[in-house]
Amino acid sequence: MSETNKLPDLESMVTRLLKEAESYAAVSGLNFFKESFEKQGWTGTAFEPWQARTNDLRPGGAILMDSGQLRDSLQILERGDLKIKYGTFSPYASIHNHGGVMMIPITKKSRKYFWYMYYRTKKELYRGLALTKKKSVRVQMPKRQFIGHSDTLMIQLDDWILNRIITRFKEI
Repeated sequence: MSETNKLPDLESMVTRLLKEAESYAAVSGLNFFKESFEKQGWTGTAFEPWQARTNDLRPGGAILMDSGQLRDSLQILERGDLKIKYGTFSPYASIHNHGGVMMIPITKKSRKYFWYMYYRTKKELYRGLALTKKKSVRVQMPKRQFIGHSDTLMIQLDDWILNRIITRFKEI
């Protein structure tokens, strides 16, 4: 009697591998973007530290990490068709991620706040803002990227997928 070797079901193996890869990429991508807040910089092709604050109101505190709300707002927006889209609905995320110029209006309410902060901290910055004759203040936000395309992340995902393929074929 002859023994017949069964051919492996490659189609189901590929389908299973794609589902695993999508799940792994979703979780590891989200963790990768959240690590930017811990590392205080962005890792695209190489690590780029974020620019330090000019008016450090929280000396020793992490940049972009007052409450952690921005980091915690990162989520998967779309998933499927071999594509995962990450993002956030935080209104100030874009200005931090891309940098830019903001015009902040000076109102009676903001002047009261600036006086409050001046008396509390004794910093001349707040006194100047409370006494300014300007109707708005121009603030330049530096780019502090925490989400976007990263070659480092793509290499990590490629390595993981390659290792899974090798492992699967060894099991046959």
